Amino acid sequence: MRYVTDTRKRLYALECGKRRTTHPVALKLIAVIAALLIALMMPALARADIILSDLWGRTVTLAKPASRVLVDDGRSILALSFLTDDPVSLIAAWPHDIDRFGRELYAAYRQRFPAIDTLPKSTSSAQDMVAEQVIAAKPDLVVLSLYSHPAEWQLEQLRQVGIPVIFIDFVADPFANSDRSLEVLGKAIGHEAEADRVIAFRKQQKALIAERIAKEDPSERPLVFMETHASTQEACCNSPGTGNVGKFIDFVGARNIGDILAGKPFGQISLEYALASKPDIYIASGGEYMEKRGGLLIGPHYSAEETRDAMARLLARPGFAAIPAVATGAVHGLSQQIFNSPLDVLALELIAKWTQPKLFEDLDVEATRRTLNGFMAVPLTGVYWTD
Repeated sequence: MRYVTDTRKRLYALECGKRRTTHPVALKLIAVIAALLIALMMPALARADIILSDLWGRTVTLAKPASRVLVDDGRSILALSFLTDDPVSLIAAWPHDIDRFGRELYAAYRQRFPAIDTLPKSTSSAQDMVAEQVIAAKPDLVVLSLYSHPAEWQLEQLRQVGIPVIFIDFVADPFANSDRSLEVLGKAIGHEAEADRVIAFRKQQKALIAERIAKEDPSERPLVFMETHASTQEACCNSPGTGNVGKFIDFVGARNIGDILAGKPFGQISLEYALASKPDIYIASGGEYMEKRGGLLIGPHYSAEETRDAMARLLARPGFAAIPAVATGAVHGLSQQIFNSPLDVLALELIAKWTQPKLFEDLDVEATRRTLNGFMAVPLTGVYWTD
């Protein structure tokens, strides 16, 4: 009984601060309690769940940042290149659709990351998803394009084996969705800071354009004829509609003659309509993938003379000489490869300069490229546009 009483006195003295030193037994007791509290807290600390809201508005939870990502569009590597120094190491499987990614870009990534040739293959967004193939790749995250249409039962099959799925978009509506998609990807792989800095720069460049356009007379809008995948061997004329690149043209204060394709990202307009519209500016897009289709040849693999010759062949098609843009020399070309990724801010600035040359005379697209290259794992080099 005396021992208990003495112990209580010691504890009381300790509590009231009357003792200047702590008894070794008490110290040991405190250490044990602290260790127990830390042990109890560790699972909660380890489970810092990542909660994402993807482009379909679905809420997806990841237990940790993804490190093995399966993508259904090879161009996703470009977005990942803005977020990490080694985007290829994150890929668990991808569709080897080089024409989408760009052969010249693929060559640059292969030189920097030889492992790209050994990546397992998966179906692309242009095909039906094979859930068994996805599961076999053992990803900890599946990244699908907004326009992909996997069956609900396939998504459920992946959910049941613990493979989360998110939807992003750099293609269907890049103007509205690219920054948000970059944000979702950055959060998913634990590189939010990298995503934030790229998004901030892109928003800064857009704001510069918007500020100047806001001061212009909205009734004086130059007419733009943009021919995507321009070809001498295929029917004229592929054009952006009111969606997709059509939003870029509208944003810079110009009018896209393809806006008759209301509600569509892309479509076909007739040559007769293009001629009757009398566009002030003509812009063709192409790349190495158009070599066998008689299209615009532009990119690091082509000389300036080869690109000029390809453009001359496009403009030599029947009726094109009557287009005001052709008569005045307001014709331009760009590579399709600078679309469908965060690089598309380059396309936006080019369209601004080409359609509003006086307003954006000082806009330095090459400076923008240098800044973007500072963010990327593989810098964009070579010729991707031409005046």
